[in-house]
Amino acid sequence: MGKEEKDMRIIAAVISSVLLENGIGESIMPTSGRDIGSSWSESHRRMSVGKSSLLNARSMRGAKR
Repeated sequence: MGKEEKDMRIIAAVISSVLLENGIGESIMPTSGRDIGSSWSESHRRMSVGKSSLLNARSMRGAKR
């Protein structure tokens, strides 16, 4: 058995185990630390990377009609 075939078997085993766990309904849920957070913190993160504030982004008009 070559390295590539062994790697493919490992990947198949991992995928099948994840699918089985999802079927049972006991999969790992994301932690609350992965939530976006409050509007204030989201707005400040946007501004720190050079985007407009959340208030401005939400008030912008959608697609042109």
